[in-house]
Amino acid sequence: MKFDALILKIASRCNLNCSYCFMYNLGDNTYKNQPKFMDVNMIDSILEKTASYIIANNQKRFSFIFHGGEPLLMDKEFFRIFVTKANKIKEQLQDVSFYYLTQTNGVLIDEAWCELFNELKIYPSVSVDGTKMAHDMYRLDHKGNGSYDKVFKGVATLKEKTGIADIVCVINVNEDPLATYASFKEMGAVAVNYLIPDYTHDNFPFDSTGEKTPMADWLIQLFDIWISDTSKYNITMFSGLINAILGLVTSKNNESTVLVIETNGEIEAVDSLKACGHGFTKSGLNIKTNEFTDIINSPLGKLYFEDSTTKLAAKCNICPVKSICKGGRLVHRFKKENGFNNPSVYCHDLIKIIAHIQNKMFELFPDLYTKENITAMDTNEIITYLNETYLTTKDSVFSDDLEFFSTH
Repeated sequence: MKFDALILKIASRCNLNCSYCFMYNLGDNTYKNQPKFMDVNMIDSILEKTASYIIANNQKRFSFIFHGGEPLLMDKEFFRIFVTKANKIKEQLQDVSFYYLTQTNGVLIDEAWCELFNELKIYPSVSVDGTKMAHDMYRLDHKGNGSYDKVFKGVATLKEKTGIADIVCVINVNEDPLATYASFKEMGAVAVNYLIPDYTHDNFPFDSTGEKTPMADWLIQLFDIWISDTSKYNITMFSGLINAILGLVTSKNNESTVLVIETNGEIEAVDSLKACGHGFTKSGLNIKTNEFTDIINSPLGKLYFEDSTTKLAAKCNICPVKSICKGGRLVHRFKKENGFNNPSVYCHDLIKIIAHIQNKMFELFPDLYTKENITAMDTNEIITYLNETYLTTKDSVFSDDLEFFSTH
């Protein structure tokens, strides 16, 4: 079990009510039974277990990500106490770098928060869904009002006072990709992490047959705009796919390996899996009494940390682009009927965008591809091959393990 970051759910409530949020609006209500805020007394246990893990695994870098809910609902003093204590721990460890980050909806960002970020060297990232139209379609407050104007002001303040403007954007295919791309340039974004919405097979709102690929079609337009822009900002998804396609890095299916600590100290696997159902991520493990690595003894923890890119459905195991997509994000494979024994709901979208980017690399580096005897990808050929071969390979060798998570 290897991970290099803790997501600290320091607040289990939010000042927004985003309709697609897996924390509050996709069926998991466990947050109602948790403290609204993490107790400051939890800090020592978190750092003690972190130090032990770093020493045992010879880690050289480790990140603490303040998350929620909305982390800026937490009192500023909590951040000061945490970072001060963490820095003292770091001094006792040899050759280890600590990084502090926070993921915020941006509504509360003001000069005082920017001063704190600068003081504690906390790197903020803000959730913005592109244009005002796209953002206010889903990211509403609890009175039903859009939040874009407040967030735009928050990002502007952040850029002015800290020089940082990193954005996380959940893709809205109903908005024009060019308008979305341009909106972030207007905002002064340095980097944007575009996220595919977290749907399972049970609530997927698009064409379930895969014949239509609105997500891939949107991303292809965005990629072509981005790759030809000489003054582009970084798009994390595209950089990752390019590096994986060129063999510069090993693909992690666009999913960082992180461990989650809830406000009550519970240790959990990745929080997006809350979209799979009520209580799905609950482990019964707590930072006060358990080690981080105890999560590997739970079926979900083992699947996420050890097997999520190797134990795949039959269709994934025969796919020519498996080495790039790794089956896609775990949450996108879930179905109540048979657990994770499914390709991603975005299977054809992933094939299409990967093929498009590979073929663009073919155009840009023809000598490299000729030397390696690599030919261009044909999306339709890949999908036809998968559909025809799948008829005789419906059962995965991992079916029992993957269907263990069925909730029917």
